[in-house]
Amino acid sequence: MTSVLEAKEYIKSFYFKYEIYVNPVMKLLLALLTFLMINRNMGYMEMLNSFMIVLMAALVCSLLPWNFIVVAAAGFILLHSYALAVECALVVLAVFALMFLLYFRFVPGGTLVVLLTPLLFSFGIPFVIPVAVGLLGTPVSILAIVCGLITAFLIGHMEDNLALLSAQDAESSSQKLRIMIDGVLENKSMLVIMVAFAVTVLLVYVIRRLSIRYAWTFAIVGGILANVILLLVCELLLELNLSVVWILVGSLVSGLICKLIQLMCFNVDYERTEMVQFEDDEYYYYVKAVPKNLVAIPEKQVKKINTQHKKTSVKPTKKVNTINTSNGVSRTAPRSSKENQTSK
Repeated sequence: MTSVLEAKEYIKSFYFKYEIYVNPVMKLLLALLTFLMINRNMGYMEMLNSFMIVLMAALVCSLLPWNFIVVAAAGFILLHSYALAVECALVVLAVFALMFLLYFRFVPGGTLVVLLTPLLFSFGIPFVIPVAVGLLGTPVSILAIVCGLITAFLIGHMEDNLALLSAQDAESSSQKLRIMIDGVLENKSMLVIMVAFAVTVLLVYVIRRLSIRYAWTFAIVGGILANVILLLVCELLLELNLSVVWILVGSLVSGLICKLIQLMCFNVDYERTEMVQFEDDEYYYYVKAVPKNLVAIPEKQVKKINTQHKKTSVKPTKKVNTINTSNGVSRTAPRSSKENQTSK
């Protein structure tokens, strides 16, 4: 535990000291991972698959605000959809326009949630998102999760129906539109996961705000269990073809990640809890104070052993005698050796 707290303090001090450099690097890495994930799952436009194009786009995003990464990622998806079929691009454009209206209106600061949801889906651990948002965010962040889920399922839907969407028949335009619209409105798996994630966020948010011991731990365990139970029940009732192993393993890994988030963001010592009572002119206050677990970073002291002192040579001063002449003019003359000896 002590090593974790020391690592936390080192990270905080390093971030505050080099914030001007850390933020662009973080934006660069997030944009690079997002664009590479889009190219791996789509990749219909050859020009965008070039690593130099991806790197240049990520470098531009690192110099601009966080929200620009969302706009750039939407541009990548739209261009790949256009390369696949014009009908796909039209449906994607309409969906993104609606999502951006909701996103910039209610959760303009949910950039990380929107981008990390498809990324964690591609890594197989999307269940960390609702629990982490419930711990660190507010219920309004559910809209950001919904935007990320729609994006992830749109990409997967186009990949699953690649043969039909890439057909060049003139009579298949209406069929392509129908396939894309069904992928948005009639995707039961997407709707069930949206509901499960929303319930998880609300449950975790309510539990972690309770004035009880180990509230965050109970919130993490309750959120993971609620998510697993909801998905398994929906799988049994609706036959969504969800992998049970994927749900269980992903939930376990997500729980461990959320526990690490708790250690980094909310690490308190319940054994030293104090009850404080005070009053002012209008109210009596009964306050429960729980101290944080803090560890001082040990300071490194460097002691110089082999230090060389520069020797300074002092020149002897020459003593002189003053002689008064007969014409009233005084002059100086060096003292004789006998006088020096006598003076000594």
